[in-house]
Amino acid sequence: MEVVLGLVVAVSLGVSDVIGGAAGRRLGPLRTTTGVHVTGAVLIGIYLLATMQSLGGAREMLLSAAGGAILAFSALCFYAGLSWGRVSVMSPVSFVTIAGLTFAVGLLRGERPSGLAVAGAILIIPAVVLVSRPARTPRPVDRRDSERRLGLAGELALSTCAGGGFVVFQILLLEIGVEDGPAPLLIVRSVGGFLGLVALAALRRRSDAPEAQRPPQGAVLMVIAAGTLLILSHSLLVEALNRGFLSVVGPITSLTPAFTVLGARLFLREHVSRTQAAGMAVIIAGLVLLALG
Repeated sequence: MEVVLGLVVAVSLGVSDVIGGAAGRRLGPLRTTTGVHVTGAVLIGIYLLATMQSLGGAREMLLSAAGGAILAFSALCFYAGLSWGRVSVMSPVSFVTIAGLTFAVGLLRGERPSGLAVAGAILIIPAVVLVSRPARTPRPVDRRDSERRLGLAGELALSTCAGGGFVVFQILLLEIGVEDGPAPLLIVRSVGGFLGLVALAALRRRSDAPEAQRPPQGAVLMVIAAGTLLILSHSLLVEALNRGFLSVVGPITSLTPAFTVLGARLFLREHVSRTQAAGMAVIIAGLVLLALG
């Protein structure tokens, strides 16, 4: 059961990255991020009403609110990178940041990683260098590459910020505790959605346009799909932590960038050089070794 659970988490996160990136290119990162948070809050709220689960005490609620603010910032960085850069670069580098920071925190806490984990960390370092090398083609391969608003430096900066924020969010989630199920996710997503709506309202007031353009229906449906997949994957991760299956689920969820890169190549037609593709493959292998260790 835990193997199936981990695979569902990896696939849902990878597909959500691709769908969210496509939606962000049509709606912009802020509207996409806000829609994802609101979708997650509505879905988890319906679930909690049906199951009558408690949100916890004041400490848990404050930690959940802090986690929501941090996750909102991280998600904005991530979706900005997905919208203005390449999905096939953002996802692997973000997961490398998450794996590297958690690895370093473990060392600082006195943990002694296994040989597999050390091998994974060693693999990741040169792999990031390979991914960071720009393509040598003098002109864009297709229209999507020509529409990129971010260079490689921007993609790396945003993915690093996103990964670092996700690590802090995970630490807060463990501080809250997962014994009561996914209830804290309601506050997390509600805070993210509220902050996004406030930012959108402020931008609309400062805009010279008399009336905001109505978003395309297809893009809205993509945001709902991405938000549904994200809240599903986070809920399954909480359930895995509660049941003690992290040692089994972890290695499989590290395959998320593989599904993201594959989807970006198949559906977004993103151009990736052979050197960068090799680096992404090594990154995925390193993540698996880190999780196995």
